[in-house]
Amino acid sequence: MVAAGLGQAASVNRGVAETHGEIVLILNADDVVYPGGVAALVAGLARAPGALAVYGDAVHIGDDDAVIDRYPTQPFDRDALRESCYICQPAAAVRRTAFDAVGGMTAELDFAMDYDFWIRLARRGDFAKIDALVAGSRMHRGNKTLARRGDVHREVIRVLRTHYGYVPYAWAYAYASWLLDRNDQFFDAPRAKRSAVLFSLGLGLTLNPLRPFRYFGDWYAHRAVGRR
Repeated sequence: MVAAGLGQAASVNRGVAETHGEIVLILNADDVVYPGGVAALVAGLARAPGALAVYGDAVHIGDDDAVIDRYPTQPFDRDALRESCYICQPAAAVRRTAFDAVGGMTAELDFAMDYDFWIRLARRGDFAKIDALVAGSRMHRGNKTLARRGDVHREVIRVLRTHYGYVPYAWAYAYASWLLDRNDQFFDAPRAKRSAVLFSLGLGLTLNPLRPFRYFGDWYAHRAVGRR
């Protein structure tokens, strides 16, 4: 629930500040944690005392709670965070000390606050991945991450440029696809298209003016997607 006068990230920070627990789990109003999910996360932290956070598997669910597909979770790799946000927020738990150490969520962000948070937290230490289905992330066409897809892409790009000074091909291609099709990119999943691949070359070079050769190499290595 978003507090009056505050954005989602600021509301999360206020909520955490008013609690005293040692573990932070953030659950949006639409999402669900499955039975045993919290216990699995707590046990995961206990088994990995050096980990700043622990996360498990998740699924995308519809309004009727039916599973749509699996969330693309991956084993922890801080470098892989450049390419995708592979940690599902409701399927993760963070040590309170770690949450406080990074200053919580970035209040100025509206869409990519969890992605930004994982990047900042991963710079301080490791996460632990557990093999358990923990949560369901609700997806519907009125979801703000789908209804305002262009804003999502622009904020993700802002986060990437802030932390890495570089926007990888995967994100440039996704943004190029959205600019061409203007769909939600979930229920109307983008198909590999040569036009998007070509567009992503110019777009990526524009987004990475200080690293054009790096981006061209990135694009060249992935360009075969347009031949499928």
